[in-house]
Amino acid sequence: MLDAGMGLITDGERPVALAGVMGGMDSEIEDDTVDVMVESACFNAGRTSHTSRDLSLISDASIRFERQVDETGCVDVANVTCALIEEIAGGEVAPGYVDVFPAPKTIDSIKLRLARVRAICGADIEPDFIERSLTRLGCTVERDGEDFMVTPPSFRPDLPREIDLIEEVLRLWGMGRVTATIPAAKNHIGGLTREQKLTRKVGEILRACGLNETTTFGFAAPGDLEKIGMSTEGRGCPVVLMNPLVAEQTEMRRSLLPGLLQSVAYNEAHGTPNVHLYEVGSLFHGRENASLPKETKSVAGVLSGQWSEQSWNMKYRKLRFFFGKGIVEELLAQLRIEKVRFRPVEGESYAFLQPGRAAEVLSGGTVLGWVGEIHPEAREAMGIDEVVVAFELDLDKLIKGARNQENYREFSQYPAVEHDLAIVVDNAVTCEDLERRITSAGGKLLEGVRLFDVYRDPIRIGAGKKSMAFALTYRSDDHTLTSEEVEKAHQKIVTKVCKGVNGEVRG
Repeated sequence: MLDAGMGLITDGERPVALAGVMGGMDSEIEDDTVDVMVESACFNAGRTSHTSRDLSLISDASIRFERQVDETGCVDVANVTCALIEEIAGGEVAPGYVDVFPAPKTIDSIKLRLARVRAICGADIEPDFIERSLTRLGCTVERDGEDFMVTPPSFRPDLPREIDLIEEVLRLWGMGRVTATIPAAKNHIGGLTREQKLTRKVGEILRACGLNETTTFGFAAPGDLEKIGMSTEGRGCPVVLMNPLVAEQTEMRRSLLPGLLQSVAYNEAHGTPNVHLYEVGSLFHGRENASLPKETKSVAGVLSGQWSEQSWNMKYRKLRFFFGKGIVEELLAQLRIEKVRFRPVEGESYAFLQPGRAAEVLSGGTVLGWVGEIHPEAREAMGIDEVVVAFELDLDKLIKGARNQENYREFSQYPAVEHDLAIVVDNAVTCEDLERRITSAGGKLLEGVRLFDVYRDPIRIGAGKKSMAFALTYRSDDHTLTSEEVEKAHQKIVTKVCKGVNGEVRG
């Protein structure tokens, strides 16, 4: 289907050919062809490019016109063609020609400054060499004191500026003849920026956790997010490519996860079930009425199978949610990001994750990303059989919240007192909620909280209930705690937490 803007050649009544792309069937030469009309034309490069690509019709002619040709050489090209027909095929050429050139192109002269040539090239190139070199290229060169007025030939549309002429002079003079020097700068010290250092540190931490770095395509197929059930809310509209390299990848990616899942599927299909990958890359979020998309940095990882193959002296567990959560916790701890917590997620926004095995990652009130097991339906859509644990974090927010140094806290020289606390709560109550309540009620004397046991028994503790046991550490910075102080602080925690979650202390 042709539309406005496409070049079309007609005979006055019907189409004959696509201008600069392809001739029509009626105009091709056959065995019984006697009379031939030779047409030599120059078509607009941009219009020819759009016509050929919109129609998916790439030809030698379209490629040639896209790269621009000399529009003043049409008559010469036609004469050469006719001469070859006469010489090789024994044709008879009719005299004369019709030349339609409605808007001849004018070529402006360019001022080439000798001082500028020497400054850019870093070499004392002689004026005579400059004049000879440009003349050899077909340019018309006139002296203007120390400088030159240069008119490029019509067959060199790549020489519209002074810097282009300087490049040609340096190419002919020889780049290897330029003396190497250190770039001039005042009060500049080389080094990485804070963002670059932290980005590298993120990679170092993840590699130390056992992940391998990979790089997937920055392009994506339409519907990649919908295929795995990932919501497009907050990710902007897709950025569609005008000339995609691959027919299936016509958009810029808005998440790193689809590409990583494709890597897992590929490895699994080729007999590599244990996959531990991470990627740091850019995401592109289109915006309405904006010339450029919003570009953000993200870090994501996938875990599948187990850490290594089983051996006679080492048995490895299957990689599940808490392995991914532990990697995220280690990453955030190494970056010294404060007030980290995990919030269980469910619903359509996280439909690609397994309910009960997924969480949002927060720093205070800022959502940094998510971690969880990929939903079985999403794995099936990607052709993956093994359970996959994944995470994706906003790298820009990680860099913003990271600290170079940790606040100094003097070690206490007084002994610690440990107490265990087992609370029976509903199954819906999370460990994160209980730890937050215990920490809030414990005050300054509570130094640490650690979950060490989760117990369920419908007969002993009731259906729909669970017992969560915590090890609580009490310590004072200025004196040895007495049993009365510890018991008072401990009872305060018990009272507030049990009241807040409608729980009871397990006997």
